[in-house]
Amino acid sequence: MTVRSRLRGAAISAFLDSDRLRHTLADARRRVTGAERAVDFYCDLGSPASYLLGQLAQRLAAAYQVPVRFHLVSGPAGDVDPAPTLRPGHAVRDALDVAARYDVEFPGKKPAEPGFLKRAQQVLLKPRPDDVQLAAALELAHAVWTNDQKALTALMGRYGHEDQMSVPPALATGYGRLRKAGFYQGDALHYGGDWYLGVERVHYLEARLAADTGRTAPPVLARRPAIPAAPPAPAADGAAPVAAPTPAKPLELWFSFRSPYSYLALAQLAPVLGQYDVEVRLRPVLPLVERGAQMPWVKRQYLARDAHREADRLGIPFGRLADPLGAGAQHAIAILRSLPTPDQRLRFALTALRGIWAEALDLADYVDLRTVVERADLDWAAARAALADDGWRTEVADAAADLNAAGLWGVPSFRYGDYATWGQDRLPYVLDRLPRR
Repeated sequence: MTVRSRLRGAAISAFLDSDRLRHTLADARRRVTGAERAVDFYCDLGSPASYLLGQLAQRLAAAYQVPVRFHLVSGPAGDVDPAPTLRPGHAVRDALDVAARYDVEFPGKKPAEPGFLKRAQQVLLKPRPDDVQLAAALELAHAVWTNDQKALTALMGRYGHEDQMSVPPALATGYGRLRKAGFYQGDALHYGGDWYLGVERVHYLEARLAADTGRTAPPVLARRPAIPAAPPAPAADGAAPVAAPTPAKPLELWFSFRSPYSYLALAQLAPVLGQYDVEVRLRPVLPLVERGAQMPWVKRQYLARDAHREADRLGIPFGRLADPLGAGAQHAIAILRSLPTPDQRLRFALTALRGIWAEALDLADYVDLRTVVERADLDWAAARAALADDGWRTEVADAAADLNAAGLWGVPSFRYGDYATWGQDRLPYVLDRLPRR
């Protein structure tokens, strides 16, 4: 480990461990200014995730008697949205998955129709009390996602609306305020110095509200009961049915050595993999910034903080990191490609990711790289020889193309049969579909 990577890793770890101080300072600032305790909800009406999150925001307000301030924003800007053509379709599929798993509603089947969406946004440009605006947004979103022209016309008549020309500048202004506040997209709640993106971060906010208000309430996001699988139909002659053999399907896992969520996903998957009758096919890709995407500081700092709190919740070591961008990630991919068995590939990938994200090991440095290789019970001489073979470039290019063909772009992403999804939060959704041993 180089001195530079050691010092940088220690500094980043200190930054990520500053949550308690940040919360204390935010609360002190609120007291000094006399501001009320409140949650800010940044709503992108055209995003399915905002419709889901708005339902929970309304429940939080009722359960903890904390006002929710409503902010209408546009979709994310180009510097933080690497896949604007893929995102809308994936967002609908993902919202349907979440609604099937938790007690939230999502009635949509396809991305929102632009003209229909703009009419709904016109309604939300008129000023109203925040609780009324949130209720109106949920009614309007339901009409948008069900494509209910009659309901939308009635809502426009009941609430009133501004003209269509006012929509684009108002959305841009709202998004500008969001960026100034320190975040980069809607579908988010903000409270006491922290951001909570999407429904599966609401439990963190709820814990803080319970502590700050002294109130207790049932969780606002409850898991739906699992639906038991139907038993096989009996054979016509009364004999026990015999299942037809089906070819084994691999679980494809796209990941990046520069992605903290890839590390969290593999760290969760590896210990339970023996319970499932499936082979994992690891498909490394280059970091997004090496695939043409941007990663501004506002997004990077949120992702690092969010991955840190998720790692703490999961009991996964995290925080002393060494950025593998460039040579570090390339070394790891080249070695991974040279390994002959899925078990070796999984073992090396997890060991390398742990070194990057928990131990500040610099994989561009041969000393640290050798440490990772030997911890994975692999031969260093063979691994070093693999670095001379640049065939990995073809492999990562093919993997990225297949990822996009699956309608996805980020990592970790999973595909099992015809089911594909993205994010370490979705690993349980994937595991539910795998055949158990």
